[in-house]
Amino acid sequence: MNIKSVIIILIISIFVSCSDSKTKKAENNTWKHKVLVEEVIQTGSYTYLLVSEDGETQWIAVSKMNAKPKDILYYNSGLEMKGFNSNELQRTFDNLLLVQVISDDESGISRKVVPKSLKKKMEQSKSNIVNTGSDKNIDLVTISELFTNSSKYNGKRITISGNVVKVNPNIMGRNWVHLRDGENNYDLTVTTNELVNVGSYETFIGDITLNKDFGSGYKFSIIMENAILK
Repeated sequence: MNIKSVIIILIISIFVSCSDSKTKKAENNTWKHKVLVEEVIQTGSYTYLLVSEDGETQWIAVSKMNAKPKDILYYNSGLEMKGFNSNELQRTFDNLLLVQVISDDESGISRKVVPKSLKKKMEQSKSNIVNTGSDKNIDLVTISELFTNSSKYNGKRITISGNVVKVNPNIMGRNWVHLRDGENNYDLTVTTNELVNVGSYETFIGDITLNKDFGSGYKFSIIMENAILK
């Protein structure tokens, strides 16, 4: 075999290798399941969806999200649960799929849905007045507003919404959730007993504390504590 032949073989090998790499990358960005939402059940922490695919129906559960019948959603996989019992619904599902990442965009972008009611509140709540009274009457405060005027909210119980970008579970008897709302790079830490997934969009009601030092390196200029999902 001459040098010219060797060079040609090497070029072909490199081309095939690159093609395979691009193909695998494309496959990784392709959703395995495209489903039609038939029924939606909302609970405090989760959204249960009856979905259909190729004529077959399946109940799936995801972190609380905004969904309605006839929505088209995409996901890759989930954890299959047999005889799953929901205490909130007082119902047992014969077969339920727990799905962590779901999308309404077939390009592969994880679903991060802001309910229309919250979008409207965020647009209209520039004054960001905190009301006293029941949790249901507490106005929504943006994360940007909280960090900009933090002293205004010290010791107040407020409502915050944002994308979950990080979760550290079961540290010092609580879950540590990091929220961002996309307006700036502010990262709000929320301590809660609630279970949420990275990539979900959540709304919490909790108490704001400034300059909180838990020791062991856990020190925060602003933190939301004792938070519950709204």
